[in-house]
Amino acid sequence: MGGTAKIWKCGSIGIAAVMFLGMVMYSGVQEFWYDEVYQLGLSGSDKGMGDLLYEYAQLKDYTPPLYAVLAYVWVRLVPFSFRYFLLLSELMTAAGVWLVAVAGEKIGGKKMGLLAELSAATSSVLVVAAGYEFRSYALYFMASALVLCRLLKRLGGTDGEQRFAGVYDTLALVLLLYSHYYGSVLFGVLFGMELFFVIRRRQKAKILVPYFISGFSFLPWLVLVFVNRTRSMTEFWIQPPDLQSVINLLRYLCSENECVLALFCLGFAGCIVTVLYRTAGREFSKMDAWNVYVPGLVLGTVGAMFLYGAVINPSGGIFYDRYFIGLLPCCFLMTARGVLIIWDRLPVRQTEREAVFTGICLALFLFVLIGNGNTFFQEIKKEPALSYTSSVGALSRKEDISSPGTVVVTSDNSHVRAGVELYFEKLFHVTPRVISQHDENFSEDIGGYKKIYAFHGKQPWTDETKEIFSHWQKKSQDKKKRIYEYE
Repeated sequence: MGGTAKIWKCGSIGIAAVMFLGMVMYSGVQEFWYDEVYQLGLSGSDKGMGDLLYEYAQLKDYTPPLYAVLAYVWVRLVPFSFRYFLLLSELMTAAGVWLVAVAGEKIGGKKMGLLAELSAATSSVLVVAAGYEFRSYALYFMASALVLCRLLKRLGGTDGEQRFAGVYDTLALVLLLYSHYYGSVLFGVLFGMELFFVIRRRQKAKILVPYFISGFSFLPWLVLVFVNRTRSMTEFWIQPPDLQSVINLLRYLCSENECVLALFCLGFAGCIVTVLYRTAGREFSKMDAWNVYVPGLVLGTVGAMFLYGAVINPSGGIFYDRYFIGLLPCCFLMTARGVLIIWDRLPVRQTEREAVFTGICLALFLFVLIGNGNTFFQEIKKEPALSYTSSVGALSRKEDISSPGTVVVTSDNSHVRAGVELYFEKLFHVTPRVISQHDENFSEDIGGYKKIYAFHGKQPWTDETKEIFSHWQKKSQDKKKRIYEYE
């Protein structure tokens, strides 16, 4: 490895490391929200690994089980703290940022790799929606970046002759499939583009083998889910998408930053123009294919999910901004492409180009960092509408909270209830009896207590629970903490 290559590798790793340290610095400012308490209840309870996998096979969580398995191990290794729990996601996010740099370098040189990584490292949406989520989004982003990196390395000719290239490609695709169900959509779009190039004899048919192997490896899990599911696979709360939904999604992926959005659009247009120009001149090469894959993955995934949510199944559409986090590696690459399109047209002397480019990178980095930084701090400092930490803390200070005749009833499901129990035990060092209105035998169990502290979580009270409470006398209420006392 040459000196320049070593500097580049150390620099790209250094940027990812600095981003990781920055995430750790402000980690834990946000407390866990409903889905994260749910995740903690699933992964941190006393149940075994087999029980965890069975819960996921029942679709108790609408994601594949890989992140849950990792979280199951992680929460048993680190102290009970939001900051420590989030280290798992932060490490995955930083790894994905480095993979974006490698992918950019393979198709556009070190300048593009640097710009793509800086775009990723300054993305507020990436940190907030992946790094600061005790959910599978960081794994999903990292897996997507790895698949894209493997693909672009192959197109760049640097990986095609590698002895175990097919094995690595297969493992990357398996990771994507098991990271998030939207990974299956990205998988399908990529496979469609690969198949197109094979049919057009632009690629060898052997590139499809990893897709078949990884697809078959995911099939047993889908069968298990189909057999054991207890929730619908086609009904969601999300409204059908419209054109504004697509615009909002693009703004979301660009961290609500107009400058980044403009560069992304310019890079996207540059890819399309390149494809049209090369095709018209019959000069389309294997390396030019990245101009199809990268924007095609964005266009295909967004288009497929828009069609599904707006036309095929409006009552069960899943066109939700956060689920498109896997497209961020493509967005970062096209943003970098947009910067380079402008750079290539600047009237700068050859002898001054390196110095000017460095200055432009620094200026753009600071400009985007300030803009996205403001968005980031506004987001993490938002007061949650429902604070599980505050509510559980308030309950833990009740003098009779641990009395045999006292019970805490939560409106949330049994897995969130398990997370609430961990809050009581690990954060506030009390062990009250906690039950959920969705527990089996709830109506029989509640009759054995003299006092109820009802905690109204995210889920509403059922009519049955309201009927039960109507036979008890309400003694006090704390609407802000959503706590109601009954005797």
